[in-house]
Order: sequence, then C-alpha cells, then structure tokens
Amino acid sequence: MLNKNEFALNLLEWYHINKRDLPWRQTNDPYKIWLSEVMLQQTQVQTVIPYFNKFIDKYPTLDDLANADEQEVLKDWEGLGYYNRIRNLHSAVKEVQYTYNSIVPQKPKQFFELKGVGPYIGGAVQSIAFNHRIAAVDGNVLRVMARLNEDNRDISKQSTVKSVKSYVESIIPLESGDFNQALMELGATICTPRIPKCLSCPVQSHCESFKSNSVLQYPKKKSSKKKTELYYNIFLILNDKNEVYMFMNESNLLKGMYKFPKYDIDTSIGTIEEELNLKLSQLKEPIAEEKHVFTHQVWYMNVYLLYTNSESEHFIKIKDVSDYPMSVAMQKVFKHLN
Repeated sequence: MLNKNEFALNLLEWYHINKRDLPWRQTNDPYKIWLSEVMLQQTQVQTVIPYFNKFIDKYPTLDDLANADEQEVLKDWEGLGYYNRIRNLHSAVKEVQYTYNSIVPQKPKQFFELKGVGPYIGGAVQSIAFNHRIAAVDGNVLRVMARLNEDNRDISKQSTVKSVKSYVESIIPLESGDFNQALMELGATICTPRIPKCLSCPVQSHCESFKSNSVLQYPKKKSSKKKTELYYNIFLILNDKNEVYMFMNESNLLKGMYKFPKYDIDTSIGTIEEELNLKLSQLKEPIAEEKHVFTHQVWYMNVYLLYTNSESEHFIKIKDVSDYPMSVAMQKVFKHLN
C-alpha cells in the first residue's frame, strides 16, 4: 500500500531541487500558465519555449490575445501544429474577457466550461494557478502511475485515464500545483519511456515495478492504428503578375490556414479548371515530391507548377505569401517557388 504522505514528500523535495528552469514556471499569472499548457499539449518542451516567449512578448495580457486578429494569431502559431488548440484558446480568452472581466475564473466549474478546456488543461491550470486539488493526467503521469502500481490496464482507454485521475486526486497533497508538475517532471526526465533512470528516482522505494524488475513492461498500451496514407497533387498556380493562387482552408483539420489547391491524384485537370474557374497550362511532370506526417495521417504530395492568364481574387503576391498563416505541409510546398 502506497504511503501517500511519504510519497508526496519524497517527490516534492526532489522537484523543488531538480525542476527545470522553464519560463512558465516563473509566473503566477493564470493566463500565461494556461497558454503554456495549451502549447505543451502533444508538443515537446524545447519546441514550446521560443513560441511561448514570442507569444508573451506580443500578447502579454489576456486582453492582448483576446483583441488580436485570428489570422495574425494563427500566423504566430504557425509551425506548432494542432491548430484547433490556438483557435479554441483564442475563443476562450474572448469569453473570459466578455463574461469574467478578463479575469481567468478561479472556480473550476466555470473554467472547465470554456472552449478547449478538457480534464488535463483544466486540472493543470486550476492546480498550478489556484492550487485546487485537481489532477492533471498526461502521458508522463500515466506512465509513472502505471509503473508505480504495476497497473496492467490499457492507458489508451479513457476508463483507465479517469481511474488514474481519481487515484492521483486521492493522494494529491495541499501543494497540488507543484505535485502535478512534479509527477509530469518525473515522467519527462526520470521515468522516461525507453531508458528510465530508476537509480536516480526519488520515489524508487514506492515503485512496485522497480521492486519486481518489470519497469519496462509498463505502461500497457494497445498497438496504435497505422496512419492513413493519402496521396495528393498540390498546384502552385502562377499568373503573369508574379502572384500565386492561395485560399483559406475551411475544413476542420487546418481551418483558417491558407493553402494551395490540393486534389486527389486521380482528379482530372478539367475538373480542377472547372472548380477553380481558371484556364491552366498543360500538366507536366511534378517539380517536387513532399511528405508530411500528421497524428493520424501521412500526406504524400506531388508538387506541380502551372500557369494561367485567368483572373481571380485568390491570387497573392509571392513576396507576401509568408505573411499568411500556412501549415507546415503547405510551407514544404511553397519552398519550391523560392
């Protein structure tokens, strides 16, 4: 049986001495803590640091972000991926501005009702900023707790995540924000997936899998599905004014980002001309091939260079393209114009 008081003491003592010096740990501002947690979802710490610093310089207060143009915010987020994160945060801070006089709600129920705030974001912000005893369970915490208790349950199942959350909340001390961060820090720096540093672990004496030499057998997780492979032709369409055809994406995956015309590889040039209302030059061999990996998909892209004399509102000066928010996939395509 875990001695929760001793476990928390050992973990927190280690954390206070060994925690990484990260910019979002140097503030008590709930808005900045919230921004950092949104950025850190599914993104590595070293990738997030420069984005966080850039955002805080440009949008130092919640009102600054709430009042910003969405296209500009998306442009600043460009390269971080998972663009729904920033769209949801932008919507949520507007709601905070309107409903709560620009003050991030201290009541968990109110905060959890904001757009994009799920169990992890809610638990992290409410515990770190306001010290509510709510767990913040990410992949690091799931791995730590599975090894700690030799838990054979599949961590990819929501039922397991909910159970682990309840368990953590049953052992969480009054110093809840630091405790949540300590668990995550332990998973990120000591209890790592492939080469855990068990001999340096501050809670080694509490760990059932260490005692039975079974650490690498945990956590249990069913094999992930193979990514869907999709094949596209992407068209860089130029006119005689040194402009390229681009338009805003309306689909959910990359909504609000600008893109070049993208079609399944078996789409005829006639269909493309009809849809775009453009007369295009003859299709030749692709000028490049690119690959981009999303969470659940892989795009294989043939890049074609075409010309037209047709007029359209969607033409943008090539020199201005970098001012528009684009996904990394489209940036890979655009580089072939440079």
